[in-house]
Amino acid sequence: MSRKLYLGLLLLLLVGCYPVSYVMLGEAKTPVDPNDVQVYADFPEKYEKIAIIQAGSDFAFIDPSFDFTHQQKTDKAMERLRIEAASLGANAIVLQGLSTHIKQNITATDDGIHSSNVKMKEVTATAIFDLELILPQ
Repeated sequence: MSRKLYLGLLLLLLVGCYPVSYVMLGEAKTPVDPNDVQVYADFPEKYEKIAIIQAGSDFAFIDPSFDFTHQQKTDKAMERLRIEAASLGANAIVLQGLSTHIKQNITATDDGIHSSNVKMKEVTATAIFDLELILPQ
């Protein structure tokens, strides 16, 4: 195989495995700092929808982490969610759902076929621009 094909496959592996996706609902805004993204359970009175985002705790080469507890996995998914929301210019997210998925890994070795389960967390939220956060009080 050629060197370009190897590099292309490596790039696909590194980028393609990032467990975050979104669907745009409105216009993206100027990116903000992920630490400034507020987390809400309900929509505020004045806001603009930007996107629906899903983020998971699955291992990613671009953002590696080895999380073992359910809380660590939830925290990783939330961190990825906030980073993605911030990159779209959202200053807040409204949580829509939290779920646990079981990923089954099957490996064939000389000793036979082995199976293991890995639990992953996935968080879904609506990225919004909260107009009340920028209004002077």
